[in-house]
Amino acid sequence: MKLKPVLLIAAGGTGGHMFPAQALAWEFQKLGWRVVLVTDKRGARFSETFPPEITKFVQNSSSLRFRDPIRIPKAIYLIFASIFQAFWVFMSLKPKVVIGFGGYPSFAAILIAKVLNVKSILHEQNAVLGRVNRIFSKSVGAVACSFWPTKAPPGTIMRFTGNPIRNTVINKSLVPFHLPSKGSLNLVIVGGSQGAKVFSKIVPEAVELLPKTLTNRLRIFQQARVEDRNELEKKYNEIGVSTTVEDFFQNIEKIFSSAHLIIARAGASTIAEVLFFGKPLLLIPIPFSLGDHQKLNAQRISDLGAAIYLEENTLTGGQLAEKISTILENQRIAHNLARAASKNATPKAIQNLRDLVLDVSEGNLVAK
Repeated sequence: MKLKPVLLIAAGGTGGHMFPAQALAWEFQKLGWRVVLVTDKRGARFSETFPPEITKFVQNSSSLRFRDPIRIPKAIYLIFASIFQAFWVFMSLKPKVVIGFGGYPSFAAILIAKVLNVKSILHEQNAVLGRVNRIFSKSVGAVACSFWPTKAPPGTIMRFTGNPIRNTVINKSLVPFHLPSKGSLNLVIVGGSQGAKVFSKIVPEAVELLPKTLTNRLRIFQQARVEDRNELEKKYNEIGVSTTVEDFFQNIEKIFSSAHLIIARAGASTIAEVLFFGKPLLLIPIPFSLGDHQKLNAQRISDLGAAIYLEENTLTGGQLAEKISTILENQRIAHNLARAASKNATPKAIQNLRDLVLDVSEGNLVAK
């Protein structure tokens, strides 16, 4: 019996790395490949949504933080341990091609791929290459990009694919955006996988400053940290606004689908999903993300007219209230944002990435 070709996926840490990895795992399973996932303990939290047939290896990986010298010896030990485990996985399963989505599990997997001369490719979710992707960017078959242009070292072979989104999202039926002149208006606030503390403070301040004609129509769906939920619900109750506050929305695709305005951090997966649904978007990036990637993500989308970008460091409740009312009380602005979002969505990102991985695996990629 002919053995199935093996795709090794290396990703870890956050949903931003794991969501597109999950989409690719399902795609290659449909092609009849065997899929192997190498991740870390944080990434393993997201692996439940991968195909149940995958082979999964969970590493104890760590990053080197030179500002914390006490932890450096342990971090070095864990990095070397992950390299040895990756070598064992390669020798046991003999992958035909390896793809790294970022995070430290990618480091060991791509390193061993280079040592053993296995075809390799990277996927970058943000508008600037992350630390691990930057290390290997010029030595892999290609770097698949979610934003165009993406900042990368000179000599990197770049291909725009878009950012694949979760199966639960991509399979949701799309409804054309409509801003009603009467009735409920759904305001959605998401702050990444752990919620955003600043949103729990500034959004209620902004909502309280909105005209009563608007707050009477609002239904707010807000993701918040567990420790902020009670206080946030109490504040909205005092304002008199209908709210649903959760630390994690299991049905985020349904909430995005019915939204009239979304306020979010500028994480790559969140942006890809909001663009897919074609919704007006206010982006407030994390001020000090690695490589300032969230700020660059927000700038790229804002330049396309698909979002309004706000700086957290200078933002006030009054300014946020002005932006919310400008969108929700102005049909032209709301629909222009929604149209630009839909225009710049990449619903075929997973097919684009699949085809690129197949090209790299067969050595068919043309460098220039």
